[in-house]
Amino acid sequence: MKKLFEDIKKDIKFKSAGPGKKLTEDASSKPAAAPCSSSSKQSRYAPSEGAQRAGAAALARVEQKQRPKVHTSQDAIRNQVKRELEAEAVALAEKDNAVTAEGSKVKDPACLSVSGVYFTCPLTGTTLMKSQREVHIKEAILMRFEEDDIEASVMMVHTFNKDREKVKAAVDIISKYVENICKNPSEEKYRKIKVSNKVFQEKIRPVEGCWEFLQALGFISVMLPVEGQ
Repeated sequence: MKKLFEDIKKDIKFKSAGPGKKLTEDASSKPAAAPCSSSSKQSRYAPSEGAQRAGAAALARVEQKQRPKVHTSQDAIRNQVKRELEAEAVALAEKDNAVTAEGSKVKDPACLSVSGVYFTCPLTGTTLMKSQREVHIKEAILMRFEEDDIEASVMMVHTFNKDREKVKAAVDIISKYVENICKNPSEEKYRKIKVSNKVFQEKIRPVEGCWEFLQALGFISVMLPVEGQ
């Protein structure tokens, strides 16, 4: 009986000692106290609508960056069409270059040659051969008299006469006639030119166009009586 009471005392003492511990467990450590649900519980509120949209947008950006690009069948078809169009463009460019190079080659240079020398009239724009040029220019200048007789006569002087020294001498004399008239408009003697004069006969009369120029200025041919005859 004594032993039975001792066993009962040991059992009560063992149960009253608390939970058991392992021999390897640090004796200094204290068991963590269970948090009190009444003190740790805090009131929580649902996030606002703006915060929810911002969070959803951020999550979408993260997923978009992490998501690998998947090539669909439409992408493959689009890339194939693009490659075919580029190849077709290159082929057309090569064909055009070949045609241009072929056209630049002259198979027979003789077929491009033109017999004779041609000129373009500065007055009418007509293309003429050398043998036709002189006649055509004269006709064009004479037709110009209907519009501007002074300009046409000047063109005659500088076009129909080959000797440039004679042309210069005739122009200088006529210029002197005009200058005298301008300086002395009331002097009668400067308004007359004696065509039988030696200077006129030798310097002005032989130059084609001078007589037409004087007529264009207003001079007229008149027979005047000679004193003493």
